[in-house]
Amino acid sequence: MRIKVKRLSIVLAVGAFSCSSGTETDGNNGPFQSGGTGPGGSGAAGGFAGVSGSGFGGSNGSGVGGSSGDGAGGSSGDGAGGTGGLGGSGGGLGGSDGIGGSDGVGGSTGVGGSDGVGGAAGTGNPPGAGCTAGPSGAVSDYGAKGPFAVTRTNNTGPSGQYTMFRPTTLGENGFKHPPTSWGNGVSTTPDLYVDLLTTVASHGFVVIASNSTSMTAQLVRDGLEWLIQQDSASGVLQGKLAVECASTIGYSMGGGSAVGAGAHPKVKAVVSMHGLTAASGSVSGPLLLMTSDNDNFVSKAQFVQPTYTQSSKQPTIMATLITGQAPSFSGHLIPLGNAGQERAPLVAWLRYWIYGDQGAKPWFFGSDCTLCKSPWADIQRKNYTWQ
Repeated sequence: MRIKVKRLSIVLAVGAFSCSSGTETDGNNGPFQSGGTGPGGSGAAGGFAGVSGSGFGGSNGSGVGGSSGDGAGGSSGDGAGGTGGLGGSGGGLGGSDGIGGSDGVGGSTGVGGSDGVGGAAGTGNPPGAGCTAGPSGAVSDYGAKGPFAVTRTNNTGPSGQYTMFRPTTLGENGFKHPPTSWGNGVSTTPDLYVDLLTTVASHGFVVIASNSTSMTAQLVRDGLEWLIQQDSASGVLQGKLAVECASTIGYSMGGGSAVGAGAHPKVKAVVSMHGLTAASGSVSGPLLLMTSDNDNFVSKAQFVQPTYTQSSKQPTIMATLITGQAPSFSGHLIPLGNAGQERAPLVAWLRYWIYGDQGAKPWFFGSDCTLCKSPWADIQRKNYTWQ
């Protein structure tokens, strides 16, 4: 993995991130190809199909987590964490000129920043639980699949560069489906989040996800705007969407991008998991930030807490999942696949603010809320009455 910070471009030697072709497939059976020995692997075979130390977790060379050179987490050079790398002081991701920096994507003048694409404060409605009617029936487990069967559509959206997860049967009994736009983590595609995105769609949401491995707020926003437009265009989504009740969600680089795209005026809820710092003061809907005690790649102190601090208008919560494990790169990988213990609060947040689902309220409100106790800790809440 080589991160060229001067041009904010990312060249990845990952392989095996193929996206299935065709149009309609079963969303429950999307490919999850990791290659090699998977995230956290070591040596020559480590990583997402990485070779010769170039995979995630490679012990040297250009591997994410490598000890030097171009490795993410490397101590020098272009490595993530190096002076010019991810979180570095220069033009890297999180640097002063990088993504999340003062002039970068999500920065004060960047995409989603106060002067950037996405504009200043959103013009959405004042916060309040419930934007459109939800599916019938109570939910006992917010991490479980909802009542809708799900269909996956590949090569759709703007320029055919997106993947969509939607309820197979749309508009039943006049139901309106909220549009949701997803942002991938760096170097990944929607193929690595099939179970999570299928779960969200099974609760009635139509999810559009860019296939890009280098996510930006503009890509998340473009997908959302395209999806909203389909409500008035000829096709399966025509007249089926709750276009005023949109949401943006994402992970890592895509988490910061979801916050940046959350400035869209139709957005009513935003979720960022382990996300890069972004201009949260501009979001148009309530914001949920999640991280973990063992993520030392996009750390809470350096990336997530600043996003929480900047949020000044919308209801905002930051919660930390306590794993009891030593901080490592693997702590950053929790949202891959089905998002583990972070899946249920994401679904509950969307259902509460979009559907007004009162069963989801105990996750976030009161001194004994679900995110207020084990395995969660250090809940921080503001801009709302949370009792």
